[in-house]
Amino acid sequence: MAGCGDAHVAGGAGAAGRGPETGDASVGGAAAGEGGSGLDLFGSGGLAGVPASAGGGGGASIPSCKAAGDCAAGQVCLGGTCQADPCAAAPAGTCAAGSKCRATCVRTTDPCAGKVCPDEQTCVDGDCLAGCFDVPCNGVKCATGQFCDPGTGKCAAVKACAAECGAGYACDLTCAAPSPCAGVTCPAQQVCAGGKCVGDPCAGVDCVAGSVCSNGKCMNTCDCGGKSCGTNGRCVGGRCECTPTCPTDGSRAGMDDGCAGTCPCAKGSKLYKGACCAPACPADGSGDGMSDGCGGTCPCASGSRLYKNACCAPSCPTDGSRAGMDDACGGACPCPAGKKAYMGGCCAPSCPTDGSRGGMSDGCGGTCGCPSGETAYKGACCKPQCPIDGSCGASNGCGGTCGCTTGACVGGICVARQCNPLCGCGQTCEDGKCVAVQCDVDVQRCGCGCCAAGEVCVAGRCMNNVPVP
Repeated sequence: MAGCGDAHVAGGAGAAGRGPETGDASVGGAAAGEGGSGLDLFGSGGLAGVPASAGGGGGASIPSCKAAGDCAAGQVCLGGTCQADPCAAAPAGTCAAGSKCRATCVRTTDPCAGKVCPDEQTCVDGDCLAGCFDVPCNGVKCATGQFCDPGTGKCAAVKACAAECGAGYACDLTCAAPSPCAGVTCPAQQVCAGGKCVGDPCAGVDCVAGSVCSNGKCMNTCDCGGKSCGTNGRCVGGRCECTPTCPTDGSRAGMDDGCAGTCPCAKGSKLYKGACCAPACPADGSGDGMSDGCGGTCPCASGSRLYKNACCAPSCPTDGSRAGMDDACGGACPCPAGKKAYMGGCCAPSCPTDGSRGGMSDGCGGTCGCPSGETAYKGACCKPQCPIDGSCGASNGCGGTCGCTTGACVGGICVARQCNPLCGCGQTCEDGKCVAVQCDVDVQRCGCGCCAAGEVCVAGRCMNNVPVP
């Protein structure tokens, strides 16, 4: 189930980030198409900043487009122009059974290389956007014939195809797995997740630039809750990102790591009073149970345990004569199989295998177990009764409260787990996990999310009524 933690980038209607709530969700309530793999954060099929006339043919003779639906049969929208679908010429077996070939334009250069943005802004697709986002491909340099995969932040080989994408782009063939949301149309205030329409707590919520909607509330992506990220770090998406400065030679062991933490001590030492300390525990056991000089206690030998600031060997004869009795070390001597310690002796619980005493006393200070799906309540077994409509918080009739199989109970409704920390740019929250945003096949990727039908990407934001050159 999608929902609570899903992040949208703010900026008014159609703002970047108004994308699907899950990786296979529909956009803006429209029917979802097949989800693709290896999607380009900076645009695929109608790319911002790529001239509509890019590609062969002189521009004017090639129709401009914003989505595949703008093109004639047998054509797709690539680089802002309608072109012959490269998948039609792809060799047989390019994609596995059940998946569909898809051509996309991927970035082969980093549009943010050398770009310096002001504080509390992030470079996305070459533009500085308000907010602190994690853009996996920023700063990544790939070799010729490769591109940076925004889903991993790593370089991947371009599966070349015959299409013009414009300078800085390359045509790449991908294989899209079937989407359970294909053909599903959801009403307003809902999105498709896993083939079903679910409520969108962020529907209609507009946040100021630099904030995102999470669980129906706007959150500042540049605010880590007052927490310091250290001299080396910065706040990104509401969480600290920092690389510790801890030389491998241990020269900074026990010192500030630049990330509001401390460099680790060498093996065999531990941090104590702001410095590394080697515990003094003689191998002959003479210091067992005593202070180790580093704020801890030297461990006891095998068969003994710490008791009243000293090592103690439990007194439990192997003949079981003291089973269930005090072991002289603060515990009790173990009982034979099938029995348990109770009131200074061993006791065999009285719980018939036919379940006739389920939920009742076992005669040894415990309760006989109940069948699967039931719980002990008022001396008997009780089967909880909870609605299956997604509501929660009411009594289950057995002394407990109806909860949620997944997610959390918020205001009497089961909602998906939110992501903490927030997801990065180009990601969305799916029941507590950050996953890469997947735009519908006919929808343009823009900034940190996807544009709705009829919108175009301008400076990393989705805009209405902007003509395509």
